[in-house]
This record gives sequence, C-alpha cells and structure tokens, in this order.
Amino acid sequence: MPATEPLNHVIRRDLMRGSSYLVKEQRAELCFEIFVSLVKGRCTNCQHLDAFPCESIGCERCTLPCTCKECKNFRAQGLCFTINSPMEVRLRYALQTTLIFWISSHGPENVSPTNLEMIANIISKFLKKSRNPVVLLDGIEHMILSNGSVPVLRFLRDVEEKITMYNAIFILPINPKAVGEKELALMERTMKEIDAKDEEYEWLNGGVNTEDEFNMFMQRVA
Repeated sequence: MPATEPLNHVIRRDLMRGSSYLVKEQRAELCFEIFVSLVKGRCTNCQHLDAFPCESIGCERCTLPCTCKECKNFRAQGLCFTINSPMEVRLRYALQTTLIFWISSHGPENVSPTNLEMIANIISKFLKKSRNPVVLLDGIEHMILSNGSVPVLRFLRDVEEKITMYNAIFILPINPKAVGEKELALMERTMKEIDAKDEEYEWLNGGVNTEDEFNMFMQRVA
C-alpha cells in the first residue's frame, strides 16, 4: 500500500467544494502546490496529525473518513492534466497513484489537446467515482491554440457545471499574457480567482504554524 509522504507546508487558503478556481501565473507552479496539498495533505478542518493513507482512487482505504473519526470529511482524490510528462510531475511532487494525463499528441498516458470530448469524458467518469474529487487542468492555453477559443470556453463551462454538480474542486492555471482579454474576462466571470503574486506560503503540519514548531513536532514523532 503506497503511503503519502508528510508535507512540511500547505497553502493557507480555504477552497470551497463545488467551486472552480482560476490561478493566474506565468508558470504552473502555485496550482500544483495547491493540488498536491489537497491530495496528499491532512484534513483541512480538524488538522489531525495523521495524513490520509494514499491518493489512489482505487484504494479501498481511501473511502474511509478522516483519521480523527470525528469529522465527516473524506480524503481528496486527484485528477491531473498537464503539458509536462506524467513521469516528470510524479517525480517532482512525489505523486504515486494520482491519475495524470499528458496533454500531447505523442507519448504514453497522453490525450490530444484537440480531443476535448475525451478530456471531458475522463473528467466526468472521475467525478462520478470519487467521493472527494479535485481536478487540475494545466495547459488551457495550448488547448485554445489547437481548437480556438469558442470550443474551449464551451468545454470549460461544461466542466464547471459538473464540478458544481459533484461538489468537486477545479483548479485552472492560466498565463494572462498567453490568452486574449475577451477569453480571460469570460473565465474570470464564472471562476474564483487566485493570483500567484498574492499567495503566501506558510509552514503548516497538522496545525504547526512556524518552522521552529515544525521541527519540534518532527522530533516528537520521530
């Protein structure tokens, strides 16, 4: 059974279920930090010291509630689409079993940027199976270049509606300089915004809020 590596920080931001988030950044970095902190982190409500077992959607233990046995939360499960190779993403963020698809016309685990229907079907099936789904779509700029803005905006609207229906979280990174003002304005109209320039990284490990406290905590559990 794969075990989740402990995190020494998470993003101090409460994300609402049933919501879609637009992360404005030139490189997809903050969005991955948020995504990983959700699929590998501890319960965001009670901050119980034990992380959830693993990030696999096929794991029976993943259907168990939070380790504290008191709150009603279930661990998050992630689906990721990226313009980087899945192996690169797995190695960088230590993701073992999270579903990762490569938005590319070549290579393993790939899905073509022009096949919007397939991407939509993958997301739909995932939302139906997971009890606490989180979806990250990295590469929307490439999809617009390959399909044009109108089909992609329709695709995004369909995804947003399903995210609301299944009480999921949708994270969409975008480089504002790589898309038109009209396209960006339409995304901003229906999605909550996260600006990477305003985001702060803080130490947090089971309620531990400073680096000194984190080190003391690690000594206690070692």
